[in-house]
Amino acid sequence: MPRLVLLGLDAGDKDYIQSRASALPCLQKNLHSGKLFTLDAPKALSGSVWPTFYNGAEPGVHGIYQHLVWDARRMGIRRIGADWCYYRPFWQEIEQAGHHVIVLDIPYSFPVALKKGLEITDWATHGQTFPVGCNQDRAQALINRMGKSPIGRETPIQKTSTELHTIHQQLIKSAELKGQLILELAGMPDWEVLIAVFGETHRGGHIFFSDEDEKAFDRVTPLLEIYQAVDRALGRIVDQIDDETTVVIFSAHGMARDYAQGHLVRPLMKKINEVFLETHCHIPPKHPWKANSLIPYLRKTVPPRLQYAIGASSPDVVRQWVVEKEMIGGLDWAVTPGFALRTDIRTELRLNLIGRESQGMLEPHSKLHDSYVEFIKSVFLELRDRDTDARLVNEIIDTHQIFPGDRNILLPDFVITWHPRPFSKTVYSPLVGDLTSAQLPGARGGDHTDYGFAIVPDTMARLHPLRHIKDLAGWSKRFVNGAH
Repeated sequence: MPRLVLLGLDAGDKDYIQSRASALPCLQKNLHSGKLFTLDAPKALSGSVWPTFYNGAEPGVHGIYQHLVWDARRMGIRRIGADWCYYRPFWQEIEQAGHHVIVLDIPYSFPVALKKGLEITDWATHGQTFPVGCNQDRAQALINRMGKSPIGRETPIQKTSTELHTIHQQLIKSAELKGQLILELAGMPDWEVLIAVFGETHRGGHIFFSDEDEKAFDRVTPLLEIYQAVDRALGRIVDQIDDETTVVIFSAHGMARDYAQGHLVRPLMKKINEVFLETHCHIPPKHPWKANSLIPYLRKTVPPRLQYAIGASSPDVVRQWVVEKEMIGGLDWAVTPGFALRTDIRTELRLNLIGRESQGMLEPHSKLHDSYVEFIKSVFLELRDRDTDARLVNEIIDTHQIFPGDRNILLPDFVITWHPRPFSKTVYSPLVGDLTSAQLPGARGGDHTDYGFAIVPDTMARLHPLRHIKDLAGWSKRFVNGAH
C-alpha cells in the first residue's frame, strides 16, 4: 500500500519560506516539484489551529482556543483536558480502519490516541501542553535513548543577549535531534502513515522574528538559521523515504511581526468597566484599584534575567498561577461586566454573563448587556495613538457568529485584531479618554497569522485541492482508504 508522511512546521510561515527558498534547499526542491496551497486557519483564534487540524473541525465544535482556557465554574483558568474537550483525532480513525500509524509531537493533542501504532506526545513541542506521553514500551525506550529535548520551555520575558544565544543554539540542536528521531521512526517496519511536527519554527518565530526578517530577505538571521536547521532535517528525512511514499510538508498557521497592543488591554478594560458602570449603573469607581497589582509589581521590580530563570524552572502549576493572577487577579466580579483573557497578536475578551459564569453580572440579551457590548466595540474601534492619531484596532470579531457548534460557549466572546503599527505608549478613545501604559511589550518579536500552507506532490494536488487546515484530516483519510 502507498504510504503517507505528513511533516509539520509549527508556525512555519509560507511567505518567509518562499522569500528565502534559496537558503532552504529541501523546501525549495519541494516547492518546485509540488503544489503549494495556502490554507486558511480559524480566524483570530491562533491557539485553535492544531486542534482544528487534527479534529478536522472548527473551534465551535472542539472548543479549544488556547492551552489555558477560561473555566466559568471556578472563575479562573484551566488546562485543556481530555475529560471535557476530547475530540477523536483523525489518526485514531485511520488506525481503527486497520492501518499502522506513527505520530510524533502534534501540538495540543492529548496523550495518547493510538493503540496499535506508535505515538509520542509533547517530547519537543513548542507549548509542551502535557508531560511527555508514549503509548508503547518501544516508544519510551526510544525517547530514553534520545534524551530530553533541548527545546525547553518558553518564558515570554525579555532576555539578555547571552540567553538569546543559548536559546538559538538549543533550537538548532533541537531541530537536529527531532530529525534524528523522525528518521528512527521512519526506519521502523510496516507503518503506512507517519505524522510528525517540528516545534522549533514556532519558538524561533516568537523569539527571533525581527525587522530584518520582515523586510531584509538577503540576510542570514538567527531565525533563518533555525529554519535552515529544520530544512536540513527535512532533507535527511525525505532522502530516506522511498519514491513510492507521498510526502506532504505543511503548517497549521504562520508567523509575522508582532504589532499587537496587548499591553494596553487590561488597563483599558479597567477604564471601560469603570466608565460604563458609573454611566449606566451609577456605580462609582473603586479606589485604589488593586486588581492585577502583584504580578505587574514583580515584573517591574525583579530583574528580567531572574524572571527568566524563575519562569524557565517553575512547574506548570506555578506558571498557570502567574498567568491567572496576571489576567484576573483582584477583580471584583460583582462590578466586572467583561474582562480580557490571554492575549497574543490578538486580544480575547469575555463577558461576565449570568447563567454562564458562576459569578456572572450581565443578564444575557438584556438592555444592559447590549449597551455594554456596544460600548466596548465603540471604545476599541475609536482607540487611537495619542502622538499620531492613527487608529489601532482593525476589527472586532464575534466568535460565536463565525464558529457555530456545541462547544462555542467555551470560546472568547470577542477577539480584537490590531493594525500593524509600532507599539503605542499613550492612547485615547473619546468615550474613556487617555490611557498611558506603564511599559511596552517586547518579549516576542513575532506572533501568529491566520493561514498555513501545504506542499503536496503535484499529482495528488490535482485530485484533492486543499483550502483549509481542517481539510488535511479528510485528505489523509481519503488517501489511506485508496481514494487517490
